[in-house]
Amino acid sequence: MLHPSPCLKGGKTKRPTYANPAAYAASTSPRMPRTVIIMGASSGLGYGLAARYIAAGCHVGLAARRTEPLHALAQQAPEGCRVEVAYIDVCQPRQAADALQQLLSKFGGRLDLYLHCSGIGRMTPTLSYDDEEPTLLTNVMGWTACIDWAWHILLQQRSGQLAAITSFAANRGLAPAPSYSASKAFQAHYLEALRQRALALRLPAITVTDLRPGFVATPLLAHPERLFWVLTTEQAVRALHRAIEQRRQVATVTRRWALFAPLVRWAPRRLVAAILRRAL
Repeated sequence: MLHPSPCLKGGKTKRPTYANPAAYAASTSPRMPRTVIIMGASSGLGYGLAARYIAAGCHVGLAARRTEPLHALAQQAPEGCRVEVAYIDVCQPRQAADALQQLLSKFGGRLDLYLHCSGIGRMTPTLSYDDEEPTLLTNVMGWTACIDWAWHILLQQRSGQLAAITSFAANRGLAPAPSYSASKAFQAHYLEALRQRALALRLPAITVTDLRPGFVATPLLAHPERLFWVLTTEQAVRALHRAIEQRRQVATVTRRWALFAPLVRWAPRRLVAAILRRAL
């Protein structure tokens, strides 16, 4: 079941607490639905989050390489909710940024939330560049082009939220998936740098949210039965949506993964290598 969030501003629903509520309130209209652009909305976490924002009455721009699921989502839109669909391939970085701009123009140019859910990951025990390249192209090059585009929109507005799904893997290099774990660390550091810029430029109404889920049973996860603490897609979507609406800066999902994160970061290298050896 979908649970609508307080997307329509000025309603009676209790708002989350913001770092600077006055600055955020001053930057938004109390009468207009929020405009949300979601990259990678065709499956998994992106699909689930898109369904929530559509059900909540937001104006939503859906982007992905596979557009059939996006059109199916658009048909679920309630009255007054505008949904636009765009074919965008993040593996073509410059074209992706241009396509995002065209998508946003359909909503009048105002962006309240950009949510980046597009990403891939695979185990590459043989360290073949042919296997690593798609991950780097999607999670680094394409990701950066889209994030930079969103950042400049928020910079022009001096308000809004940029959120991206990185991964718990951002905490540590993983021997079975070097490019994947490295790309997630890149993303986490990049988002931290943007938060620093927002502070340095004195832009308290801009929020940059780093979403770090643990194992989630999506098509991206191979052999979930061999893993531990695997979340259902709905569990992860619910927790991620809550973190976005609370305008968190870094959110590790769920709580047990958040408690586990410091142990992973500080665990001895030999212990980590021994645990991961079975996956090589």
